[in-house]
Amino acid sequence: MKSFGKILTQGADYSAVWPLEPELANLFPEQRIIYLLNLSKRIIPALVVISGCLQVQWGYPANWPTFIAISLFALSLPVQGYYWLGRRAETLLPPSLSRWYFDINQKMNCAPSANRPSYFDLAKTLRKAFEQLDRVFLFQ
Repeated sequence: MKSFGKILTQGADYSAVWPLEPELANLFPEQRIIYLLNLSKRIIPALVVISGCLQVQWGYPANWPTFIAISLFALSLPVQGYYWLGRRAETLLPPSLSRWYFDINQKMNCAPSANRPSYFDLAKTLRKAFEQLDRVFLFQ
């Protein structure tokens, strides 16, 4: 079993490798997760600071524990996103996607990187396919 830090690192690597193409948005949830992850990394810290300032200015001291708990949860959302992506990256492909993975590798005339491919292998293959092939390979 992998450690928590390795799963987070693998999630970050997976989010960097996954091709952000509109054709894949309806097929896989990764694109939406990556978009929300990047958005939350920019917005959530600012919201926590603003709400902290408002709590200091107009809040009651009795509400500080609630504010701290909500802030910690909000700040942990990007970590949860990377954890989900890391777990997804190491998940083996189901048989239908596995066949599609091998078909794409065959169209690119390259050997598949794994006998039992994972979603991370699919992401690398899709990235190469979008660089080398026409977008028609998705629908054949």
